[in-house]
Amino acid sequence: GVGRKTANVVMNMAFGHHTMAVDTHVFRVANRTGMAPGKDPLEVEESLMKVMPEAYGLHAHHWLILHGRYVCKSC
Repeated sequence: GVGRKTANVVMNMAFGHHTMAVDTHVFRVANRTGMAPGKDPLEVEESLMKVMPEAYGLHAHHWLILHGRYVCKSC
């Protein structure tokens, strides 16, 4: 089987479902910005799905991953 993050990526990219794949980068950005604070990835995923506008559903997790990887780095 695959984990929740991988399943969300597949559902998003292959089938066009609006999902949020939460990795360490997304988790960090969501908590640091206060956009969707949470104690675990599932909590952050559920919060992000509530606040993310529908229009950004297919690409939001990629943007958050890249932002967390290259801009909002762990120190």
